[in-house]
Amino acid sequence: MASVSENTEKTVETGIIQEDFSVIMAQAFATYGLSVVTDRALPDARDGLKPVQRRILAGMREARYLASRPTVKSAEVVGLILGNYHPHGDTSVYDAAVRMAQPFTMRYPLIEGQGNMGSEDGDAPAAYRYTEMRLSPLAEALMADMERETVPLHPTYKQDPKVQEPDYLPGRIPPVVNPSSGIAVGLSTNIPPHNLGEVLRACIALLDRPDMTVDELMGYIPGPDFSQGGHIIGTEGIRDYFTTGKGRIIVRAEVRLEETPRSRALVVTQIPPTGRDKVKASIIKAFNARKLEGLMADLRDESDTEKGTRIVLELRKDVDAAQTLEQLYRETDLQIAISFQMVFLFGSPMQAARQPKQTGMLELLNYWNAHQLDLLTRRAQYDLRKARERLHVIEGLITGAAHAEEIVKIFQQSEDRASARRAIEERYSLTEIQSDVIASMTLSQVTKLDSGKYQRERDELQRRIEELENLLANRRALISLLKKEMQQLMRQFADERRTYIDVEGQPHAPITHVASLHEREPLTVAFASPGTLKALAPDTFKPKQKNGVLAYTPVRGDEQLRQVVATTTQDYLLCMSSTGRVFQIGSHRLPLVTRSAKGEAIRDLLELAPGEEIVAVVPIDAYDEDRYMVTFSRLGKVKKSPLSEYKTVDIDGAQDMKLAEGDSVVTALLSRGQGEYFVTTDYAQTLRFSDEALRAQGRVGQGVAAIALAKGGGVVVSASYYEPQGTVVDETTGEVLPELNSLLVVTEQGTLKKVPVSQYPQKGRATGGVVTTEIGDKDRVLLSMLVNEQDHLLLGWTGRNGEKGEHALVLPVSEVKAFPRVKQGVEVVNGRILTVVKLG
Repeated sequence: MASVSENTEKTVETGIIQEDFSVIMAQAFATYGLSVVTDRALPDARDGLKPVQRRILAGMREARYLASRPTVKSAEVVGLILGNYHPHGDTSVYDAAVRMAQPFTMRYPLIEGQGNMGSEDGDAPAAYRYTEMRLSPLAEALMADMERETVPLHPTYKQDPKVQEPDYLPGRIPPVVNPSSGIAVGLSTNIPPHNLGEVLRACIALLDRPDMTVDELMGYIPGPDFSQGGHIIGTEGIRDYFTTGKGRIIVRAEVRLEETPRSRALVVTQIPPTGRDKVKASIIKAFNARKLEGLMADLRDESDTEKGTRIVLELRKDVDAAQTLEQLYRETDLQIAISFQMVFLFGSPMQAARQPKQTGMLELLNYWNAHQLDLLTRRAQYDLRKARERLHVIEGLITGAAHAEEIVKIFQQSEDRASARRAIEERYSLTEIQSDVIASMTLSQVTKLDSGKYQRERDELQRRIEELENLLANRRALISLLKKEMQQLMRQFADERRTYIDVEGQPHAPITHVASLHEREPLTVAFASPGTLKALAPDTFKPKQKNGVLAYTPVRGDEQLRQVVATTTQDYLLCMSSTGRVFQIGSHRLPLVTRSAKGEAIRDLLELAPGEEIVAVVPIDAYDEDRYMVTFSRLGKVKKSPLSEYKTVDIDGAQDMKLAEGDSVVTALLSRGQGEYFVTTDYAQTLRFSDEALRAQGRVGQGVAAIALAKGGGVVVSASYYEPQGTVVDETTGEVLPELNSLLVVTEQGTLKKVPVSQYPQKGRATGGVVTTEIGDKDRVLLSMLVNEQDHLLLGWTGRNGEKGEHALVLPVSEVKAFPRVKQGVEVVNGRILTVVKLG
C-alpha cells in the first residue's frame, strides 16, 4: 500500500489529488474551532460583547434606531442585521436582541423592547413581526465617539465598501456589568453581572492604584449583582474568581415570613439567577417527593411586572418556619450553586481580539482602563486634526474677507472657476484647500464674508487646539478627563445594589429565624370621607408652629378626616361597618403616600355591600384573649367580644353585631376589660359605667343595652373607653395632681367644652346617665371624646346661611375652656361643625 505522502504527490490523469481524510478534517476543525472562539462564543474584553451583539447594536446605531426616536418593528432590525452584518439565521439575531432587551436577563438592558419579550416564567417572546425595539440610552453611551475614529472598522460579509462593522465598540461601560455566557471549542465562559456604580468607582480607584489587592478591590465591588436580587452566602467564591477568573458561589432566594390572623406563609420575593418556572417546578417536585412536609399543597404565584416576584408557600399549622425554610434551601432551586469562569478575548489597540484568556477582575479592569485611555487619546487626536483642518480653512476665509472686492473682480475676469481658483491661490499665497473653499462660493457669498466672525472662530479654534495638544502631552490630564467622564456615567446610569452579600454566611449553617415580610415601621392611617384609607408617615398630622401660630393643612380639599390611628406596617386594621359587619386588612396593603395624595377607596379594598359604610377603624397588633372588641349601636346597644374571635376575619367581611330594624353601628373600640365606658347621646346625656358590668359574648350576637335613651327620642352619637390613672403625685412637691383626662363635648352648632371626668358619676349599665352639657332647642351633641392636655384637635366645619365650602381649624386641647357638666360650651366657629378628629 502506498504511503500518504506518495498518494498526495501522485496526480492521476483525471486531475484528482489524493489526500488523507484525517488531515483534511484536522485542518477544517482547527479553522472551525478558531472561528467559534473568536467570532461567535466569547466576548471581547474591551466592550463585553459577542460578535452578534456588537453587530446588532452597531447596525441599529447606524440606522438611527436611537432611544430618542420611536421604536421600530423587530423584523426590520433583524432584516437589517442579516442583510448587512450577520451571515447566520434570523433566529440567532432575534434571540440575541431579545436577551439584550430583557431586564431579568441583563442587569442593564441595552435594547428597549416593546411587546412580549418573554418573561421570568420561561415564556417565549412573541415573533419579531409583533414586537418593536430601539437602543437604550446605555447602549448609546456604550458606542459613544465611534464616529471619531476611535475603533477600527472592516467590511462585512456583504462586501459593500459603504457597509462596515467595528472590530470592537468604544465600550464606555465596563465589560462585567452585564452577564455573558458561551461555549466555544475547548473553552467556555460564564461571566456574572455587577453593579455599574461599584465597577466604575473601582475603575476610578485603579487609575490611581493599578496594583491594589483583591481585598481592596472587593471594598469597591463586593461581588455579583444579579437582576433578580437574591442573597450570596459567603465571599470565598467571590475572592476566587476576582483573583483567578474562576470561582463558585452559593445564591439563595429572599424568603420572608408573612403572618396573617388566619395563616402563616413563606413568601419568595427574590430568586437566584434562574427562571421562576424552574424555581416553582423544583418546589413542586420536592413536595411530591415528600421532602417538604411543613408546606400545604398550595403554591401560589402572585408575581407581576409591577410588584415583582411573589411566590406564596402556605405553612402547616404549628410547623417551625425556620426548619421548613432550611428544607426548601436544601431540596429546591431556592438555593443554587453557580460556577464562574471569566474568559474574554484580548487584543492589541486597533486590532481585532484573537487571544482567549481566563482573567481575574483586577487584570480585566486594568486592561479596560488602558483601552479607555487609548480611546480618549484617539478621540483627542481626531479632534485635533479636525480643528487644525478647520483652522486652515478659516485662515483662508479671513484672507478672502480682507480682499473680497478683488476676489469678485478675479471671478468676473476669469474664464471658469478653475482658472479663478488658480489665480486666487497664486495672488494671496493660499493652499489648494483654502482656494477651493473660496472658489466654491457664489459672488454674493464672497461679498458677505465676515472677517470678525472668522477671527472669533479662529481664536476659539486656537484655544481648542492648545487644550488638545496639552491633553495629548499630559497623561495626568488624560486620566483626569477619563475620571470625569466615568463620574458622569455614574450619575446618569448607576443604581442601587439588588443582591445582598452575607459576608459571614455559611451554606450549611442551620437557619434559626425567618425575617418578617414587612419590617415593623411606624405608620399613621387616615380614615376620611367619602370612604377612603391611606397610609402616611408617622409625623404627618403633627401640627407645627409657623411664625408663632399653630399651622396645619388638611389632607385634601375633597376628603374630610374622620379618624387618625397610629399603627405599624405589621399590624392589621379591623374595620367596622354601619350594618354590623367587620372586615380586616393589613396595614402594609395600604400604599404609603403623602398628605396631599388621594386615599384608596375602601370599596376597592373591602367587599362592602351596597349602602354599607365603614364607621370605625381599629388597629390590631395581636389577637390577645384578654382584649375585647366593643361595638356600640345608634339605638343604645353594646356588644363585647374577645379579640381572639376576629382572627379569621378578612376583606370579605364577617357578621359581628346583629342589629334591630332601623339600628346601625356608631363606633367600635378596644377594651382591656378593666376600664369604664362613656356613652353620649345627641340629647346631651352621658353614661359612665364599668367594664365589669358588660359580659363578654361571642362575635356574632345582638348585644345588650348600654344606655337607656330618653322617652322623647335621642340616639347614641359616640362612646369612649377609659382606664383610670389612679392618684398621680408630683415627685418634687408631693402634691396630688389633678386628673389629666377630660371629656370633650362638641355640639353641632359650633360649641366646645371639656369636662373633668371626675364630674361623671359611675352608674349602672342600661341607665339614663347624666347631663353632659346645656344645649339649645335646635342644637344637638355631635360627639364626645376623652382627651388630655397634650392633644390637638382638627375641626371640620361649614358656614351658616348656605355658605359653600368647608373649613379646617386646628385647636390645642389646652386652649379649650373647661366647664361644669350642666354649663354650655363656648362657640369656637361661626358655623356648623361636621367632624372633630383627635390628632394626638
